[in-house]
Amino acid sequence: MTYGRLLIGLMLLQLLLPLSGTGAEPLQAEDENLQDRLRSLSAETNPPERLKRAHSILSMHRLSSLQVKNIAARLADDAARYDFAVAAYPRTIDPENFYEVYDAFTTLSKVMRLHDHIGKAVRPKPGPVMPLPPATVSNEAFQSILQSLRKEAFDQTRSQLARQILTTSDKRFLSRQIQQMVECFDFESNRLELAKFAYDYVQDREMYFLVNDGLEFDASKATLSRYIQSRSNPPNSTRR
Repeated sequence: MTYGRLLIGLMLLQLLLPLSGTGAEPLQAEDENLQDRLRSLSAETNPPERLKRAHSILSMHRLSSLQVKNIAARLADDAARYDFAVAAYPRTIDPENFYEVYDAFTTLSKVMRLHDHIGKAVRPKPGPVMPLPPATVSNEAFQSILQSLRKEAFDQTRSQLARQILTTSDKRFLSRQIQQMVECFDFESNRLELAKFAYDYVQDREMYFLVNDGLEFDASKATLSRYIQSRSNPPNSTRR
């Protein structure tokens, strides 16, 4: 028999036992004021007023699960006990022991209803899923990329290789890495073309001004700046 089934069996057995009513175990009151309120509750003969006084105790004191059980046992019926237990649960100092309160009830239906309520109350609400930022190319991997680009004898084949690396990588590049890739080219026009092409593959677009350091002429830097400003897609947009 599993622990869960054993616990349910014990709970059902407790429900079949006669309720002790006002003869329940005495509460362990932590101060004189609470003791006075408990005596007033026990002396009250009007059921609605007794429930009202039970709620009044909640507004002034934090109770243990055992204290909640004993107050609930003094209420008129299971409807009142359920009302009180639901209100008491958030203010209970030992919510992990709230199963003690089940003993105060005479019907299984109210126990299960209270159990369901507590289950929903303690279940954490799922928060928004925050997507993790894409991984970036490590420095070690990038050094291998630079070596491969520098081995190419001509800008044309170097450009083809660079575009292949950018489009097939499952990781994003940093702006500083793009700057170093741009510097591998001999001709300014090829540097500028790669700088524009690589914009879609960087993780830190806000740092893309660093790529200007890989260009030699102010005119090229101005052209790159205008190109970036013309782009309206957000940083995580689909690659073109």
